[in-house]
Amino acid sequence: MEQDTLSLVTRVQRDLAQGGILSQQLPGYEERPAQIEMATLVAHVLETGEHAIIEAGTGTGKSLAYLLPIVHSKKAAIISTANKALQEQLFYKDIPFIQQYIDSSVQAALVKGMANYICLDRLSEERRFQDLVQSPAFARLEEQLTDPYFDGDLDLLPFALPPDIRRRIHADSDRCAWRMCPFFKDCYVRRMRERARAAQLIIVNHTLLLLDTIMEGWLLPERDVIIIDEAHHLEEEATRAYTITVSPSRIKSLFDLRQLQNHVDPALFTAAQRANDAAWTALAAITNMRGRIVLKESLPDGVELGRALERLADSLKYRRPEHMDPKEEQLYDKLITRTRNLAYEVKFAFSVADPDNVVYYVEREAEAGARGSGENSQHSGSGQLTLAAVRLDVRELLRQNLFAKTPVIATSATLAVGNDFSFFRRRVSIPHARERALPLAFDYESHALLYIPRHLPEPAYEANSSDYLRAVAQEMQRLVEASEGRAFLLFSSVRALQNVYRQIAEALLAQDFALWVQGELPRSQLIQRFRQTPRSILFGLKSFWEGVDVTGEALSLVVIDKLPFAPPDDPVQEARISRMRAAGEDWFGSYTLPQAILQLKQGLGRLLRTKDDRGVLAILDTRLYTRAYGRRILAALPPARRTSSIAEVELFFGKGRPQHYTVDGRTGKGYTDNSIL
Repeated sequence: MEQDTLSLVTRVQRDLAQGGILSQQLPGYEERPAQIEMATLVAHVLETGEHAIIEAGTGTGKSLAYLLPIVHSKKAAIISTANKALQEQLFYKDIPFIQQYIDSSVQAALVKGMANYICLDRLSEERRFQDLVQSPAFARLEEQLTDPYFDGDLDLLPFALPPDIRRRIHADSDRCAWRMCPFFKDCYVRRMRERARAAQLIIVNHTLLLLDTIMEGWLLPERDVIIIDEAHHLEEEATRAYTITVSPSRIKSLFDLRQLQNHVDPALFTAAQRANDAAWTALAAITNMRGRIVLKESLPDGVELGRALERLADSLKYRRPEHMDPKEEQLYDKLITRTRNLAYEVKFAFSVADPDNVVYYVEREAEAGARGSGENSQHSGSGQLTLAAVRLDVRELLRQNLFAKTPVIATSATLAVGNDFSFFRRRVSIPHARERALPLAFDYESHALLYIPRHLPEPAYEANSSDYLRAVAQEMQRLVEASEGRAFLLFSSVRALQNVYRQIAEALLAQDFALWVQGELPRSQLIQRFRQTPRSILFGLKSFWEGVDVTGEALSLVVIDKLPFAPPDDPVQEARISRMRAAGEDWFGSYTLPQAILQLKQGLGRLLRTKDDRGVLAILDTRLYTRAYGRRILAALPPARRTSSIAEVELFFGKGRPQHYTVDGRTGKGYTDNSIL
């Protein structure tokens, strides 16, 4: 009874404090001041209906800090995170913890896009095909379907389902008859949505959340509050969600539908096929074999393809069969809508309809040839062409569709630049938010060393970078020899990674180091082998700068080749910068530099994952000394001890002799004084 009369803030603080319910039930529980501070702020904004922006570094325990107040408040919440792996961590680890120790009655639902679930209707069609081919993987799938706890989520199968089978059986909104489907009662997607309507906590990813804003709430039920975890991805994900992309494979998948072939005017279908070939041939003629080309002017052949698709949609409407059952009617209407929508997108992209607000670029995906139409040599065998129409500014869409409708709490380990949230706030247009950068949970000064050499050449453009990459390779080799492996070597480009690997791989293998290179294995397998193999060194790109959690001594060195400024040939970055220049804005200081700082913080965040971790962070970019912006970057990084001497790095790892260093009484290791920079 007393618990019911306490304020939300007081209840949350009591639970998390030493002597509270968690410390009573969990041996070795330690109170975390930053976690209590975050939970207190979340409780406040839940009561006031305000927005909030919270930077919470690794070790804060931010999931519990927002889950606990929400559960106590009884408010219904959507919790959105960056990807499906993080969704599953919340649903299968963090929420069960809340249910076990705080409130067993809390209901939660894990919600993914339709394509992640089995469609029972398409499965029944696949069974007829499998009667002929008898795939062992399909037989295992059939066994899995007898498990009463299986919810149809293809990602959670205990075995790998071949991509071709998955493609034929996953749910597809364009082919879903919904209530008219004979399998509707047992439909996995329907059950998922029912669980979501009944749940207090709905766990989604950013892609699904943003698609829901486009579809005006069709996918997700209304909620009292939205938590955006890993919120530093919000602008990037919104840009992707609001992008129109057309490709030969999208057209081919429509043309391959028997329902379309059977009901459109054959002459119009043939004309559309000719228009399709002409459009992609014309686009290929102005495109390099690889890379991205910005489309500045309308491409008439592509616009004609859009018109040909419109004529197919009209033909479907006028040649509509008189006698169809309800399921056939539903699917026929969806086919008309799909064809008309594709026609609009093709016309919009090829006509370069809004060049002031949208950048149009064509790209050839080097490894995507198998997905092309294969109908002519211009777009088969050497990679599929895609044409993208990307909005340069998603701020107003986010403001109208997200922030103006529901209170939002945005959190991440990297949102502030020197305790200043203005960059994030501007980029996503979040208004009137409470802001807090929480204290770091780990003792960087005692546990980490930041190494920034002075003797290396400055990074050079790709064509003139041989001397620079040679120096980087030599420096990386010496660093990993000092750490005895246990290292992430992170690169800003594929070319730099491959170049450095070629230079040092043989020497490292001769010393019995285990080398792992991004792309050789799936990401999860690479991380698992890195953890399990002594003296491991992983060569990685941007995707390893975040979302990777390796604790303990398995990872003791993180080396970054250079400051992660966006590549100059990125058409979206280039167009945004051009707009800022034209408006007289400080494009470097207010856009490019904050982006690089936040990404650098993500990369350095791979090192310390628990309070006992120790290690070295190395940034091999002398511009931190030679350029005026270097001090701004350094001021935004974790307060690790800093040095420009590799001898100090070797000393940190217990090698070499002490030279001009201070002794840390707790660890007995040498380090340079922070005043060096």
